Amino acid sequence: MDGAQWLASCHREPSEAYAAWEQSPYLAKLPAGRDWDALRVQQPLGLTVLWELGREADAVPVLEEHAKPRPVFYILTRPDVAYAPAWPETEDVRMLTAGEDLSMPSPDADGITGVRHHSFLWRTPPDGSGKLVDPGLLRTALESALDPGRQAERIRAARAVFWASKRHSH
Repeated sequence: MDGAQWLASCHREPSEAYAAWEQSPYLAKLPAGRDWDALRVQQPLGLTVLWELGREADAVPVLEEHAKPRPVFYILTRPDVAYAPAWPETEDVRMLTAGEDLSMPSPDADGITGVRHHSFLWRTPPDGSGKLVDPGLLRTALESALDPGRQAERIRAARAVFWASKRHSH
């Protein structure tokens, strides 16, 4: 199963997802809460959450929406009602779950289609395995991303990597 097949299977009628991906605006509305939930975070915080996830972030489907006033990420996670009340609800953070839909392009879509017809693109598309980040792991990464002390630590680490690369490039 490839990424498009997996994502289409998350639709109530998979053939409708394929049909939506074939016509403008090339987006299918997919229901959260059954096969996946999505952590919606502002892009800067989303990048920090992905940093905190480490290697796990490489395989996590992440949808990016170029929304105003700034982009947002949707990080797909397994549905888990145990964490539902624990997610912070702020302007920067919101969990999409049962009863909500999210418009998604096909994982096979190119970025140019997204730019011309809608504001979504896959930063990391689903690979067809159905692998999603564990909600507990995502919750821990979010908490760490929101911690000011960890933020300073990440900045120091990023600077060290940057300066090390500068020393080796000469």
